[in-house]
Order: sequence, then structure tokens, then C-alpha cells
Amino acid sequence: MTANAAVSTNQSLVVAATGASGAAGSDQPYFPAGFWQKPKQVAKIILHGVYTNPASAGTMTFSVGTSGSTAQGTTTTITATNTLWTSQAYNLQSIAQTNANWHFDLDVMCQKVGVGTAAVSTALLTTGQGGITTAIVPAVGQVPNYGPLTGNVITTFDSSINQFIWVGVAFSAALATWTCTMTSCYIYGMN
Repeated sequence: MTANAAVSTNQSLVVAATGASGAAGSDQPYFPAGFWQKPKQVAKIILHGVYTNPASAGTMTFSVGTSGSTAQGTTTTITATNTLWTSQAYNLQSIAQTNANWHFDLDVMCQKVGVGTAAVSTALLTTGQGGITTAIVPAVGQVPNYGPLTGNVITTFDSSINQFIWVGVAFSAALATWTCTMTSCYIYGMN
């Protein structure tokens, strides 16, 4: 799915397709009910894509989360229940780039198992590495565009239901010529 910056809100890069019969449907990834009921359970999420920006400075921020038992619809609007991770705001610079690469390699680990349903205290830690390819290498002392990512912990994850996964991107301004496309998303359950 391609998101464009005609709006500056978080847009989903995982969108349901319209099937041959005209009904919406997709193979949206999800964590099955009970997946996070084991301490130290790990999921690896590997995301690849490209972005295009004109010769206009701005930022682009990525995020990954779940939408509970509600699958993503056919629009780029995100139904967010949990945000597992949010990137730094990557500087798009003022040099035009077409189909520049981005990549994130995330590890999600169950730190604590909750009991019951609804907003239970299952705690998930997300860490990893990744970033974007820019036309200009950052100066010494500036935050690099690729490297370790700041971790995030959520503590109210309901693991008793299927949790559909979303990947989002937000641009700092509404400029329709900025685009971002996810070309692949791999999710592995481990342990």
C-alpha cells in the first residue's frame, strides 16, 4: 500500500484489498489469541519499503501496532488499539529522492503475562534497528538515519483475542508529492 502526504496524520501501510467479488478482504497479519501467554515469547517483524520526497524539507515517522480484533479496512485510516513502536522523526531533507529505501527489523518480546480479558497487564517490549536511506549523510553529532531504535513497552495488551497488526507512516506536512510504500512485511513467531 502507498500512503501519500496529502494529509499529515498517521496512515496505514497495511490496507485490505477489494476481492474479485467486490468484497473487502486481505491477508492482514495478526497475533493469534493466546500467542503472548508465554513469558519471553518473541515475534520478529521485518519491514521494507521505499519513499519519495520532492526537494522540500520535512519529516516522516513510522509506527507499528495492533488494532485488536478489528482488521484494517480498505482506507489508510488506522484503527489503533496498541502502538508497539514509533520511530524517530526522520528528516527528509531538501534534496529530491525517488524510491529511496527504508527498513526496520523489530523484536517484540513478552515481558509479563497478564490474566483475563480486556485491558490486561500483558507487557510487551519492542526494540530493534532500522532507518531510512537519505541523499545526504548526517553530520558528525547528528542522529544517524539508520541504527538502533529506541525501545517501547506497552502494559495493557489483551492477548485473549486476535490482534491485527498495522504499520503506519506520518508526514510532517500535507504535501501530496511525498509518498511511502511498504514493499514487504515479514512476521515470525519465535520460542
